[in-house]
Amino acid sequence: MQTTICALASGMGGAVALIRLSGPRSLALFQTLTRRQTAPEPRKQIFCTLYDGGEVLDKALVTYFKAPHSYTGEDVVEFAVHASPYIKGRLLELLCENGASMARRGEFSQRAFLNGKMDLVEAQGLCDLIASGNKHAHKLAMDSLDGKLSARLDDMKTKLSELLAQIEVRLDDVDEEMTPLADEFVSGQINAVLAHIKALADTFSVGKYIKDGLKTAIVGAPNSGKSSLLNALVGFDRAIVSSASGTTRDTVEETLEINGQKIILTDTAGIREHALDPAEKEGMKRSLRAMQGADLILFVLDSSRPLTPEEKDLWQDIRQQQKRTLIVLNKTDAVQKPVCPLAECGNYTVLPVSCKTGDGLNALKQAITADINEAQTADGLMISNLRHYEALINAQTELESALIRLAAHAGGEIYAEHLRRALNYLQDLIGEVTPDDVLGIIFSKFCMGK
Repeated sequence: MQTTICALASGMGGAVALIRLSGPRSLALFQTLTRRQTAPEPRKQIFCTLYDGGEVLDKALVTYFKAPHSYTGEDVVEFAVHASPYIKGRLLELLCENGASMARRGEFSQRAFLNGKMDLVEAQGLCDLIASGNKHAHKLAMDSLDGKLSARLDDMKTKLSELLAQIEVRLDDVDEEMTPLADEFVSGQINAVLAHIKALADTFSVGKYIKDGLKTAIVGAPNSGKSSLLNALVGFDRAIVSSASGTTRDTVEETLEINGQKIILTDTAGIREHALDPAEKEGMKRSLRAMQGADLILFVLDSSRPLTPEEKDLWQDIRQQQKRTLIVLNKTDAVQKPVCPLAECGNYTVLPVSCKTGDGLNALKQAITADINEAQTADGLMISNLRHYEALINAQTELESALIRLAAHAGGEIYAEHLRRALNYLQDLIGEVTPDDVLGIIFSKFCMGK
């Protein structure tokens, strides 16, 4: 028999706290604490007195959700109490003393998944929704939670299942009474599903930094204006600015929002051939690590002076990394017509900027977030979860293998196996065949009370 679990379902702070109770003893525990003999009307909030032995613990608003019409699919009772640490703690103690158990992280959502109230994509969308810190991350999470992403995945799964059924029924037709499927028909069906999988998988490169933040490294030579650029973008003096070279010895990180997108800016120590001391040398090492771990590089050049040998070498390193890079020509207030001095910079976006006057900063902000809309599918869906991406890539690989086998006339038994594997990856993504230990890992990442 399923246990009854309880937990605090609201965050810290505020005047009201929500204690959630789910399981077969929920109604009995409600009646014990409120001393009411009858069950309350489902989904209707009522005002109750909660008792701790012979004393009143609190006056609360209580809502009863009768199974299966609840978040978890079980009987659920939610207590809205005053947010006193004592009241919250004591209420949880009383529930446990009377037969409930403290919920594990994500256990309410896991029960909702196991009881068919949501699939795994929707459950992970809920987790992402709670963690969303900007407009775009919120939309991604809502698309998952509302079932839009699940519907797209289910459509792919259905088409693949129908094709596989047609192939398998002919494999069982030993008397060959059925008309064989034309290779052109089979390849057309596979390619149709493959196109949707590729389009969705391709959104991950942008979706992941919508969710987690776009890691942006500001790199350049000493005194090129990197710290000034950081300060200008965040809107306050976050980094120390000095006319002396080598002021920044360590990486300085700041998170901000640009055009509704989370940006993690890292100001790095200036790169030059000879460090003044061990601290600056270590700072340059950290600069290179920040550049290697970045999604976007802002290469800052002082447009008022000639290019240095160190900047030429750094430019070669940046090009070898093959990462999205914006060339920022800083200090344009000191020159009449800034020109990019770098070799082979024609394929890169060059942005003249003056941190002193603010000219060019809006154009730079637009360029930083420019890739967002380009990565969306036709219906605007994107993925940001690594598990989703890996499942899609695995399914894509199997479908491509099926096409190769089909073109080689390997027989339906051979390419059908690749279709089964692709279908299995899609089922695993939605949660139809996910092992219990994997489910435990997924739901352990949820917050308490969910």
